[in-house]
Amino acid sequence: MKPRVLVVDDHRGVLDMVSSTLSDTFDVVGVSADGRQALEMARRLDPDAIVLDINMPGFNGFETMRALKRAGSRAVVVFLSLIRDDEYVCEAFRIGGRAYVVKSRMLSDLPTALDEVLLGRKFAPSLASLLQITTGGAHTMLAHDDEDSFVDQVGPLLDLALQRGDATCLIGTEHIREGVTAHLQARGWDVGPSGTLRRYRVFDTRAALDGLMRDGLPDAATLAAIVADLDEYRRTVCTDPSSRLTVAGNLAAPLVAEGNAAGVLAIERLWDSLTRDRPFFSVCGYSMSCFHDHASDAWSTLTSEHSAVCHGSAV
Repeated sequence: MKPRVLVVDDHRGVLDMVSSTLSDTFDVVGVSADGRQALEMARRLDPDAIVLDINMPGFNGFETMRALKRAGSRAVVVFLSLIRDDEYVCEAFRIGGRAYVVKSRMLSDLPTALDEVLLGRKFAPSLASLLQITTGGAHTMLAHDDEDSFVDQVGPLLDLALQRGDATCLIGTEHIREGVTAHLQARGWDVGPSGTLRRYRVFDTRAALDGLMRDGLPDAATLAAIVADLDEYRRTVCTDPSSRLTVAGNLAAPLVAEGNAAGVLAIERLWDSLTRDRPFFSVCGYSMSCFHDHASDAWSTLTSEHSAVCHGSAV
């Protein structure tokens, strides 16, 4: 059976567009242009998920979400909004939302967001918002358009992590390393070849893979030693022993280019098992060119190895 979805938005055009977009994969059991009416429909229809607009007159999406919780609704909520401000996104997650989709990316992101939340994962429009709503560790997948969009997401993420007192680590190509470092320098951080900030470490993607891979697969002992070293680095450079390590990289990119899907999956599974009980906020970058569509086996397999998904495009 298709998952049952209730759609709530005060614009008729959005209701029609969302219903049409979801109809192939989901059972749209009802639509509502009013938050109060949506409460009654949720009680009567018992949907698996609710797509909920935030900026509605009278009874907005946040108020509707709180009322749904008081009523004991079991539906997971995907918020929909024109606003992509991180504070707005964080409030949506804080009150119980599981995903946040920006309307400019509604047609491409909403089916994916529903898939993810129904499988117990989160979906967010920015890494910075995910960092703020996550306590402890997390294993996040960043689906980006190109290296520039990767930089546009990871730069603000590492800036925020440094502001919070965390240790940071970047694994990237030369273009990514230069772009993220330039972003952090513009924000006032003393990083780069002559920088003195100890809480920022940088590694080259190709060099990291050369040290890790054996016959196309990651060496488990080597990766375990790397994780232990990164954890020791975190404890050494952070004044608060409970601080996290925020690590971002596109380690999989060369393996994807080589067609080594087994190597990519093995790295993800090893990394997840080795960092699960550590305060690591990990971001794994994947170009959208890896996937023909979001229903592909590759997409489903890779997202299943992560606890949250984020898109790197700012469009």
